Amino acid sequence: MTKRALVVGINNYTIQSQHDQNLYGLSWPTLQGCVRDADSVYHLFIEAFGFESENVILLKDAQATRRNILSALTYLHANSEAGDVIAFFYAGHGGLLPASTEANNNRFYESIIPYEGDWIYDFQLDAIATAAGFNPNHVNFTLIMDSCHAGGLHAADSIIHGTPRTVPFRPDIAANIKHMQTWWPFGVCLPSGSNELFPNVSNPVIENGQLVDLDIDPNKTLIASAKATLIAACRYDETAGETPNHGYLTQALLDTVNSCPFRITYQGLIDRLITRVQTLSGNTQTPQLLGQLGRSGETFLDGWRTSIPG
Repeated sequence: MTKRALVVGINNYTIQSQHDQNLYGLSWPTLQGCVRDADSVYHLFIEAFGFESENVILLKDAQATRRNILSALTYLHANSEAGDVIAFFYAGHGGLLPASTEANNNRFYESIIPYEGDWIYDFQLDAIATAAGFNPNHVNFTLIMDSCHAGGLHAADSIIHGTPRTVPFRPDIAANIKHMQTWWPFGVCLPSGSNELFPNVSNPVIENGQLVDLDIDPNKTLIASAKATLIAACRYDETAGETPNHGYLTQALLDTVNSCPFRITYQGLIDRLITRVQTLSGNTQTPQLLGQLGRSGETFLDGWRTSIPG
């Protein structure tokens, strides 16, 4: 078994923030802890989970372009075999865009945002995995996303969270979110034409251009055709924050690994992360386990022990 990883941390979004300021009148905050998150998780993968340093790609700030991120993921998938592990850690801004510009569009895609913009979506993960002949029963593909699912900066975020890891909603998006029925998270690695998530959210509440509440279908978080297992920093209607040193999710992961044996199930890990992140955030942020159905009892960042019927 070989373990391979991509670790990304982006604090500096000056270029893309200026672009959105000029185009939409929106500006983004510079982040403080994402590069430290990436450095710490890089060492965590090697020292706690058995990754060899030559198999861990670390991209920070200007290195973390869209091209470099996608090229690294392509390389990891192309070189993995049955029994291997691929991990992708990301700390940076997250965003949300509609699937179409139609006024009644009900599907929205979550993204991660590279250094220079040009957002990356989940269906691009699936395209990489498909091109590599990826079999989710053979290779454990795990993502840890210390970013917001969405956008729309909450007024209280600067007080509760420090700097929120999200970007403001464009005006056209804020006006259209009331029709939302499908929220497609980044990191579950679903086939692009899948309807398994429809409908997974309802009753979005928008106040002052911000998403403040949302009903989430708990039966559509672990999905039969998902190719990846995702640990996300927060719910769809929450923002992910950071301490002066680390994102809440990353800090919780570091604290958890330092206080327990390194072998822990995905369910055991998410339970601990929820408790720790809620303490750090003042109960404003709740990590989520999403993605591949039937993996919650498997060992975190280890080769799969079972095959899932599909």
